[in-house]
Amino acid sequence: MSTDPQSTLLESAPAPAPSGSTAPAAADDGAGWVSARPPRLAEIARRLFSFPRMLRDNWDLVSTSVRRDLAARFQGTVLGVAWPFLQPLLLFGVYYFIFTQLLQQRMPGLAEDQKAGMGVYMFVGMVAWSALGETLGRGTGVIVDNGNLIKKLAFPSELLPLNVVLSTLTMMLCGMTVFVLAACVSPLWKAPTAALLWLPVILLLQAFFTYGLVLFTSTLQVFLRDTQQIIGMAVTVWMFLTPVFWAPEAMKAESVAVHLPLITSNPTYHLLRAWRGALMGDVYVPPSEYVSGGYAASVAAIPHHLGVFALWALGVYVLGYAFFVLSQRRFADEV
Repeated sequence: MSTDPQSTLLESAPAPAPSGSTAPAAADDGAGWVSARPPRLAEIARRLFSFPRMLRDNWDLVSTSVRRDLAARFQGTVLGVAWPFLQPLLLFGVYYFIFTQLLQQRMPGLAEDQKAGMGVYMFVGMVAWSALGETLGRGTGVIVDNGNLIKKLAFPSELLPLNVVLSTLTMMLCGMTVFVLAACVSPLWKAPTAALLWLPVILLLQAFFTYGLVLFTSTLQVFLRDTQQIIGMAVTVWMFLTPVFWAPEAMKAESVAVHLPLITSNPTYHLLRAWRGALMGDVYVPPSEYVSGGYAASVAAIPHHLGVFALWALGVYVLGYAFFVLSQRRFADEV
């Protein structure tokens, strides 16, 4: 079976129109052909609000593309679909051994059943962050890389970034599943509680946030081909500004107080706090003269962090989609 995304769209997309033709009304019904004139504000709003309907109408195309993308990752390997579960399991073991056992890097004052707290904290953060970083890395070039489809086929081109988002989130979900299973069958960490019920909400908000980002960066890449390199560097800087490998509660109070506004204004700070609360439960670091202390993970704080992140997700989605719609009419000429 072919894993080329072009073959998927060739099978499912409507027949191409003559070269250079446009159909102004199609921009509103999701057919993929757009007007040569700039879209009006009302048309952009209709595209934004009609996204669920467009997704429903093209769900077969989306699901087929995502399945083929996932299959292509492990095509020809011996273990095949076992890899999405083995990779995070290995990562979990490495983090636990190196940071908890070898370097003795621990959150001070944790209960006996939370001694692996730092390793688990890093693992959950890294799995969630990797999904965002990989989506931006792969998704930024998706429109340019599929320029032949943009020129030849009548289909909603906003599905190209969406396929990357859904594929990466599926891989992330495999990693989180490994953690839940490991916590249930081993003494390394306590099993998750009813806080797991927050996972669908977290996933949905993360999907909208990353989709909006990739719509923006993939559109910008069409006109500025340096975008992919810039995004690669920006993601690295963003990762170190986000508490992926460090916990504000395990740092000196003076250091945290100075930079706390910067830390909390980062949308991914709230995303990772929500993930850690849902998977890790409550992790409290007692304050001392060496650390500021506080909850490194908290179930009760999940609604607050999701509320803040929801505002970010909505704003990024609206801006990214609007920028995409405004620029879409020029894709065929630029790619």
